[in-house]
Amino acid sequence: MTSNMQRPPASSAPRPARRMAPEQRREHLVSTALQLYSAHAPEDVSIDDIVGAADVSRALFYRYFANIREVHEAALGTVVDELIGRLGGPAPGDFREQLRAALTEFIGFVQTYADSYTALLRSGSTVATSATEGLVERVREHVVELVCLRCGIEEPTGALLLTLHGWVAVVETTLVRWLQEQGIPRESLESWFADQLLSMVATTAEHDPATAAQTAHLR
Repeated sequence: MTSNMQRPPASSAPRPARRMAPEQRREHLVSTALQLYSAHAPEDVSIDDIVGAADVSRALFYRYFANIREVHEAALGTVVDELIGRLGGPAPGDFREQLRAALTEFIGFVQTYADSYTALLRSGSTVATSATEGLVERVREHVVELVCLRCGIEEPTGALLLTLHGWVAVVETTLVRWLQEQGIPRESLESWFADQLLSMVATTAEHDPATAAQTAHLR
């Protein structure tokens, strides 16, 4: 996916101190990779790009990462940690208002890291590994758990879990396409996703009495 942003010059990245603890140096390389991800797909970012923007040598890079895949995994892991942290915050209002608040956070974050998010979801991406697939699954599970928490449901039925995972898949697929085209306003997209979830849950409730009893307070 092509970004409208230009590649930032090396001077735009934070310059490391002459002496830096190993963990600080590693974090510096990860944060530099994330800066580059804001303008380019991770698969288009090379080791030379990272060391140039971080103002360090390739030899120093290889002290912390064996290859470009490892820094991709570390940087994308940081993205996922931040996303989960944002989604877990408290939200006032009823379930629909809380759902809209979570969708606002999610879509805003996805826009910020559009190329990274798209690369995470594309199984054919050159940055896709078992580790990145695990990151994607972690986000999916967190979203499902968050929805159940906001619904006040501690032990969702099997049918409800299938419905929630199906909805997450719809959101993922739609967002990847929307990031490319943005054919509808973001606010409309948020309302659409919220309505889709409630409609899907209502349909499942019609077919499964246990789910109907569990989600009666949502209708």
